[in-house]
Amino acid sequence: MPLIGHLMCYMRQQTSLAYAQLGFDITPEAADALMIIQHFDGLPQTKLADILGKDKASITRLLNSLVKAELVERIQDQEDRRIIRAHITAKGKQVFETILPKLQQLSDDALQGIDDASFKQTLLTLGDIVSNTNPECCNKP
Repeated sequence: MPLIGHLMCYMRQQTSLAYAQLGFDITPEAADALMIIQHFDGLPQTKLADILGKDKASITRLLNSLVKAELVERIQDQEDRRIIRAHITAKGKQVFETILPKLQQLSDDALQGIDDASFKQTLLTLGDIVSNTNPECCNKP
């Protein structure tokens, strides 16, 4: 388990460095949220919290920073005014499109020399670890 933590820490450092090199003042956490919102545009704030495993206050702060940077906007749902949906802005899409190739390069570098069978087995093993530690995440009884 310490190895997993070390890998996560190292990759966060590398992504932070990559964002800075690209001229973006964005945290890896904010970039993760931006990517999710890009993929699920109009995602309710509560669903974003579930996906990222964050509490409501943390997601509010995270979205506040993305809104302030003009990367995301919050729009109240027309049918249920209690629901706030996160939408990516044109500027957010541009940032996403700029950082994506760098993230792909970091991923390619990290996986260099690892054959497909080993990679697939690693994914299965990590999936089992996640499932064992967070059954609600993966619908495990």
